[in-house]
Amino acid sequence: MATFGNNRNGPVAMDEHESCQRCGERGSARNRSKYSKRTSSPGGTMSISITAATKVTGAVPSKAVSYAVEDIERDLKATVSPSEQPGADIVLVEGPHNPETWEVRVSDGNLEIHAGDDFGFIYGLYAVSREVLGVKDFWFWNDQRFTPVPAIEVADDFALTSKPTAVKYKGFFINDEVLLEDWQVDNDKDKPWRLAFETVYRLGGNMVIPGSGQRGEPHLKLAQDMGFYINQHHACPLGARMFAAAYPGVQPKWPEEEPKFEALWREAIEAQKGKRTVWTLGFRGQGDQPFWNADPRYATDEARGKLLSEIIQRQYDLVQESDPGAQCCIYLYGEAMELYRAGVLTYPKQVAKIWADNGFGRMVSRRQENNNPRVPAMPTNDGDNGIYYHASFYDLQAANHTTDITNDPRLVAKELEDVIVNGGDDVWIVNASNVKPHVYFLNFIAAIWREGTIDFEKVAKQYIADYYGEDNVDAVFDLYEEYWKDAVQYGPNWDDHAGEQYFNHVPRMLITQWLRDNKASAEDLRWMHDGRNLKEQIEFYRGLIAPAVERYADLADKVELAAISAELRGEEDAAELIRDSIGVEVGIYEHCVAASVHVCDALLAGYEEDWQHAFYDAGLASDEFTAGDHAMRDREHGKWAGFWRNDCLTDIKQSAWVAEQLMGYLRCVGDGPHYFQWLRDFTYPEWEKDVYVIMNMENHPTDREIFEAMKAKWGK
Repeated sequence: MATFGNNRNGPVAMDEHESCQRCGERGSARNRSKYSKRTSSPGGTMSISITAATKVTGAVPSKAVSYAVEDIERDLKATVSPSEQPGADIVLVEGPHNPETWEVRVSDGNLEIHAGDDFGFIYGLYAVSREVLGVKDFWFWNDQRFTPVPAIEVADDFALTSKPTAVKYKGFFINDEVLLEDWQVDNDKDKPWRLAFETVYRLGGNMVIPGSGQRGEPHLKLAQDMGFYINQHHACPLGARMFAAAYPGVQPKWPEEEPKFEALWREAIEAQKGKRTVWTLGFRGQGDQPFWNADPRYATDEARGKLLSEIIQRQYDLVQESDPGAQCCIYLYGEAMELYRAGVLTYPKQVAKIWADNGFGRMVSRRQENNNPRVPAMPTNDGDNGIYYHASFYDLQAANHTTDITNDPRLVAKELEDVIVNGGDDVWIVNASNVKPHVYFLNFIAAIWREGTIDFEKVAKQYIADYYGEDNVDAVFDLYEEYWKDAVQYGPNWDDHAGEQYFNHVPRMLITQWLRDNKASAEDLRWMHDGRNLKEQIEFYRGLIAPAVERYADLADKVELAAISAELRGEEDAAELIRDSIGVEVGIYEHCVAASVHVCDALLAGYEEDWQHAFYDAGLASDEFTAGDHAMRDREHGKWAGFWRNDCLTDIKQSAWVAEQLMGYLRCVGDGPHYFQWLRDFTYPEWEKDVYVIMNMENHPTDREIFEAMKAKWGK
């Protein structure tokens, strides 16, 4: 493994998911979603008991370790019922250990966790939670239920030992976190973040970016207190305040405002120096875009690369001046990748390169607007390398933000394994967004950062067994397999499968362009189809997505059948999780794809001046988008109340609203200016609708009332 810059006794990559040497009956109980009493290992070996009297004792925990202690105390209450039975303690034993390593063993009638640093104790505590108490890594996000027992028996020969991991620094970027930010647990808005960070540790991670840009500031202290290495958003190098926020009204230009930029950098360095920080160097424009978008003076790759190289060097010098030996990295993301490949971007050799996927799981540069060069972004085994990888992506085009990746997970896993082979093992920062919608993929991504390579099907089925139960493994696995197979492929590459944004942003863009100018092509959709006019683009889009309507409807039926089958076996928890996970995702696609087809039909009917059918299809589109929103909102039960409320990026409810605006326009053109004919056509009896003694005897109906009358007459 490459050494990451000047390590300063930084982490040795170790696996929080330990090797189990001798674990009594731990293996046989691994797949139980509800934990029962454990017994000693075969052969009569003695055991200790974990009971309500069990406490965490021994070495005084640091602030970071105390969070993990609180969690295991919570887990003890969830898995062990109150009783008078005495129990063994969980004892923290500090001693010589390599960084991040640990060992769990039974000794002197207690369960001991041996470690030499914060990370070792944290990982050891979560290992006990998982392997002894049965609390799974995604227990919170997958609603794992527990049946407390009076005692959990642990054999005297029980032992767990950490082992090396494939990646040194690894963790989540909680990005585009609009669902988490709007939600709370136990009336506490910080608790979702606390639980997200706990999940990173449970998966063996040690680093986070605690939110998007300035939005992450409220959560930075919690992440630092919990002991994580902190990395920074590529749009906010060094964790500095955004220039536009610090200097409202001042144009963020270089070199004119160099002193102001440097003041912000120094401020950020001073605030974080000496802490566990992996410093991000770089320079992007305000709003997470290339800086030259707002400064056309930098018109060539050479000029852009020269400026970016100078700024990176200056930032590096400032960091080393205040925090000698600190780890630094640059994100080869978007335009930075293109400049690097063009040979015009330079950087200090001690700086690690963070390569980025395109947002769809492929290690090539991302599409930006209509520009999609697909520059190879696989690490190159030279120096220190890492990756920025997306389990969630927001591109206002075709990505997945509220659903799982729609590409073949085997190919995603292979791409990540190739990253390891090509030396990208120093830093992995995974865009986990709001966590819950992406746990299926996050599970196996984390398995790769631990192991370096995986058997995808084995990992996936173990995950399903852990959370859905053994009886549902085949059914749920097949649902996820069909999920990516049913996805719409909009391009020639294996990673060109459409996420839910393709069925929300694209129809909104088509409607907007049709209302502005229905003859000219939508310039911002040339990446989708470079048609001669808008009508060609609409016809192309409709032809591509229409076959998926039936596929997703069939898959929705299969999801419900799997849930009902689980219920018939008395597995209500599994049925609920099926509907809450793959069921939500499929429901979003089922309704949003159907809605998008109706949008196309409405616009195409508009070209024919068939205003009534255009209006009707726009109404059907609005209804389907609303059903897509309900696919999320209807699964907000218990602690999940309000979780999906702030879907404001894909924003399915906005798609319904835009379709309703189209309805209003179409009715204005087709039924205005006096708005009586459609009332007569759809609410009057046949003998009366053409009798015009008085135009109408009733209040003019709303668009929705006319639409409902159309549905009654046309039978849809």
